[in-house]
Amino acid sequence: MNQVPPDAYPSSFWGVLTAVFIVQTGFGAILPLLPEFVHSRGFPIADMGIMAAAYAAISFLGQISLGSMSDRLGRKQLMLAGSLLEAAGTAGFLVHGSVAWYISCRIFQGLGSAALVPAANALVADLVPSVSRGRAYGLMSAAGSAGFALGPMLGGLAGAAWGLAAPFVIGALLNLLAAIATLITLPASIRRQNAAQADRLEFSPIGRKLWPYFMVMFVWIGMNGMYDTTWSLYMRWLGAEPWLIGISFSLFGLPLLLFNIYGGRLADHRAWRHWTILSGTGLQAITVALYIVSRSAWLSIAISVIEAGALSLTGPALSASVMDKSPESAHGRVQGWFQASGTLGATLMALASGPLLVVRPNHPFILGTAVLIAATALAAMIWRPWQTAAATSP
Repeated sequence: MNQVPPDAYPSSFWGVLTAVFIVQTGFGAILPLLPEFVHSRGFPIADMGIMAAAYAAISFLGQISLGSMSDRLGRKQLMLAGSLLEAAGTAGFLVHGSVAWYISCRIFQGLGSAALVPAANALVADLVPSVSRGRAYGLMSAAGSAGFALGPMLGGLAGAAWGLAAPFVIGALLNLLAAIATLITLPASIRRQNAAQADRLEFSPIGRKLWPYFMVMFVWIGMNGMYDTTWSLYMRWLGAEPWLIGISFSLFGLPLLLFNIYGGRLADHRAWRHWTILSGTGLQAITVALYIVSRSAWLSIAISVIEAGALSLTGPALSASVMDKSPESAHGRVQGWFQASGTLGATLMALASGPLLVVRPNHPFILGTAVLIAATALAAMIWRPWQTAAATSP
């Protein structure tokens, strides 16, 4: 089957990308100022961890169940519900409430993300032929990166101009806009015709085939948890001023956006996908190890640009491979477990990074390097891509 160029993708695909971009922009708008905002309303600093853990836990559990639900009810329905739940959770922060109230708002946001992300990723697999899914997932990752790069800038400017509540107004409105985009751009129903078969499908045989991809996802997204905990403090340890810390996120996010497009094109070479994933995780292990020895904030920022390239090798190829090896009737269920494995990895890596930070701000990168090397080596031993290449050579 010939590859389908992006300009021949169905309009619904671009609707998915639009919704993901808008949601990620809204998420990014509130994230940098969330702790300061709730603390200004009486939320104890000591309970910040509880709020973060509640979001992670509900996201993990929700992704497992709501991904499967999109196989039965339809992708559009779950994406629409997810956007509305995130809008409700974000708007809820504007109400003066108790500790329990703000934690509940974060739970609503977690449920919204758990409904939207697996359904959106499964919908890409529904809409785009398998030979072109690498580029499709690269474009989807680029859309998310663009939103996450734009969101903090919007939130920071709005917070400076109109106060700490302004980013939450923007975030809630953006989530409502994503719901409208979903309602308008996606067909009335993209329900799997063989949903009854999906209900009867045993997940264990699928899981045995896919667990190496879930393991890589656990580590790949798990690194986000480490960075959420570590990066700002690490940069301060290197002597970076707050403005440079902020720029470091943009200087990472913008190359990631561009690299994801190229990484998606590489991922469309299906015979290379395992090599592409292993190259990405291996290169990322090298960059994370370099953070350990770096003593310059600017050098670490330069290293992070290389790491963005590594991430763009792993992500599109990993997502495309998982969907290629999944039954069509179980795309949503597989995406639910796939995304949940990443959420679990991010949670555990964040928890593990805290004690290491106390020792020295660069010590979490020792753990990150070790985990990436172990995952790369184990995946290589399971996939043995060199044997595949030898078998297909003349």
